[in-house]
Amino acid sequence: MNHIEMALLKKEIQRLKADYEKCEDERLKEYIMEDIMLIEQVINKNESETEAKV
Repeated sequence: MNHIEMALLKKEIQRLKADYEKCEDERLKEYIMEDIMLIEQVINKNESETEAKV
């Protein structure tokens, strides 16, 4: 994954966290949190793979 894709994912996390804070529907908040967690896992995996290559 390149740096642009990583930046876009990090920006998406920020947007989702803002949506989470505004959301009043508990079920929707759960879905938003799942999305945040999945994207964070992708970012962490990619960062660890990048560090392993260096």
